[in-house]
Amino acid sequence: MKDVIDFAKKLYSTKLECGKNLLELTKYNNVSMWWCVNSLFCQYLKKVKDKDAFGKMKYHQKILFFYKKFGIFFDLIYEAGLKTVIKMHIKNHKNKKSKNKPKIMFLSLYTHWRKIRDYKTNTIKKTNAYYESILQELKDDVELLAFNSIDLAPRTGLRIMKDMLGKFYVPYKPLNIYWSIETWKEKAKAFYYFKGVYNIIKNDKKFRKNCVLKNKDIYEEVIRELDFYFSFILPRAVSYIDMSRKLIRDEKVDLIFLENEYEWGSKSSTIIPAKLENIKTLAIQHAVILPEHEGYVYKKGEISEKGSIKSPFCPMADKTAIYGSYYIELLTERSSYPKESLVVTGHPRYDILKFVDQIYSKKRFFEKYKISKNKQILSWLTQSHGMSKEENIRNLETIFKTMEKIDDAVLIIKQHPGEGKIWTDLINQYIQKYDINVILLPKTFDTYELLYVSDLMITKDSTTAAEAAALNKPIVILNLSGKPDNSDYVKEGIAKRATNQKELKFEIENLLKDDKELAKKREEYVKKNMYKIDGKSSERIAKTIKGMIRP
Repeated sequence: MKDVIDFAKKLYSTKLECGKNLLELTKYNNVSMWWCVNSLFCQYLKKVKDKDAFGKMKYHQKILFFYKKFGIFFDLIYEAGLKTVIKMHIKNHKNKKSKNKPKIMFLSLYTHWRKIRDYKTNTIKKTNAYYESILQELKDDVELLAFNSIDLAPRTGLRIMKDMLGKFYVPYKPLNIYWSIETWKEKAKAFYYFKGVYNIIKNDKKFRKNCVLKNKDIYEEVIRELDFYFSFILPRAVSYIDMSRKLIRDEKVDLIFLENEYEWGSKSSTIIPAKLENIKTLAIQHAVILPEHEGYVYKKGEISEKGSIKSPFCPMADKTAIYGSYYIELLTERSSYPKESLVVTGHPRYDILKFVDQIYSKKRFFEKYKISKNKQILSWLTQSHGMSKEENIRNLETIFKTMEKIDDAVLIIKQHPGEGKIWTDLINQYIQKYDINVILLPKTFDTYELLYVSDLMITKDSTTAAEAAALNKPIVILNLSGKPDNSDYVKEGIAKRATNQKELKFEIENLLKDDKELAKKREEYVKKNMYKIDGKSSERIAKTIKGMIRP
């Protein structure tokens, strides 16, 4: 990933023939909007390098074709209509701010809204799966407000909106309720502005010369992707900033917290508008941060030590809650985060791990899925959506052929929630093809319950490996890509690596017999990377939030 990040940094920091670089050219209302798409661009470049960008390019070109054909004027009709539909379901009223309680707002993404197990009551409830434990710590002392934008996927967004309005104990407002004709005018202005920027870089010889990655000219791939960003994403990001500022002022918000703060929708609907309205923000680390993570690695001078978002600085949250002390070193030395902006809390998602023995039962799991009690459970946590079809097929064939040779074991497959139907269908094809003991769980199945009942887990580089380590489970990192691992699990000594069927079989059989070697490293790893598994991370984050809003 380092070569991709270095390529992106060179591209956006090099002065072009016009005398400006991309950070300067994309300055809009004194904010460098390039930072909204930088992480997305690096992810795209990785796919280009791996020759797996065709699907994304085709999808983006379809959007561009439609958008350019019908133009920015289509948005006027669409967004006005969407607001009308929203108003049919939500009362357009102000949630009055209490004179005694501060108001805390959080970005509630589609993927957050689902059923979870409440570890305090051991009951199933539908809520914000990522923030529920934090909300419980805050709800008596502050006013809470959930929000998101629903214009990119209106069918899903409206369905979840209706569900949240009816079932969520926290007040909820879709961002698009604050759309206005002035929002559209600002978006149209941005559309034509970034169209001009695109035309400048498209014809720039220096830019053209810099589009070489791993000795390959990728100018065409780069310029097509930037056309999508400048025509579709950045004008939309400008409209999000406008709507969010109205929401913040209307609701008299004191602080916003979120995760995935480096993604364009999150940055433009939270970090930038909050800074412009002088509102505090807290980012919560979402997953394991690798040394070359495109959303967290910044050069010296790219993050303002004083928290400024004025170009060329990258808009950042006022504070970032991180898993463990390891990330302080990583984000201050490998990146350029101000040390005072980082606070070690652990992650609220891991609070449940303290209570797994009280919540889960291996006996119940075996009875539910009719598994013989003498069988060992091998869990496979897939990441199909992040790999090429070829690598997915290699994984399926390697694991299924290995299972044919391992006695008294059941393979339990749990897909990543973001995997599409195409990958579920592919897995089912192989289940039909091979005569092995295998169960494909629903995507919504409780990952922690699966890890709890497992005797060993297999993955490529999923964050769930860290969670498996916290539950004292042996791990095999299956990497059939022919490239170095994206994770540090093997390097840290909490997992074994397999790069072919023979190695996979060897590591599985050895670890099922004896995993003392890995066990020695787990406690140290958890302390360094996950702080404490004490059930109090949510409490520490809530305390941080309250401390940030005190006068």
